[in-house]
Amino acid sequence: MSLHQLETLPTRTRVHPAARQPLDTSARLDPAPRRPRMMRMPADWWDAPTAVVCSLSRGPQSARAARRLTRNTLRDWGLAFLAEDAEAIVGEFVANAVTHAAALELSRKQAADGLGLRLLRRTGEVICAVLDSSDDAPVLKAPGSAEECGRGLQMVDALSDVWGWSPVAGRGKAVWAILFCA
Repeated sequence: MSLHQLETLPTRTRVHPAARQPLDTSARLDPAPRRPRMMRMPADWWDAPTAVVCSLSRGPQSARAARRLTRNTLRDWGLAFLAEDAEAIVGEFVANAVTHAAALELSRKQAADGLGLRLLRRTGEVICAVLDSSDDAPVLKAPGSAEECGRGLQMVDALSDVWGWSPVAGRGKAVWAILFCA
């Protein structure tokens, strides 16, 4: 893929449904991917009564279930215009959790529990988070052109407004992305 092709790859453009004016995306023109941010989130966020919560299995069907719940929830919230981006992000987070956390659990002989999806709508934003029992931070890679994997978090970086991870006391970590919906 040439440099010109990389520069013209689509990134998320958010359009407010009432005004139909694109949001200012000038800050997103920086070609360098952003590093994932580690932030401590309030402990009660993950179990907030306003969050949509779904436990997930470690099987291959879990990403599909998470994407479906995400699409339906955003539609119910009147934010269907965010659904495609949110589904892609959630699918990547779940696939990573299933792949990487499962390998870690086998090596550490941990129980395979704690995988879950959280969706939270707050004023002007939607937060999509996937919790898993691993304490390992996600790593944003720059894979070579011949490598077959390692591009998922680059996609998350392109589609989300902010993304990162947070430790969840006694439960591993949450990898999250925020989509602005102002």
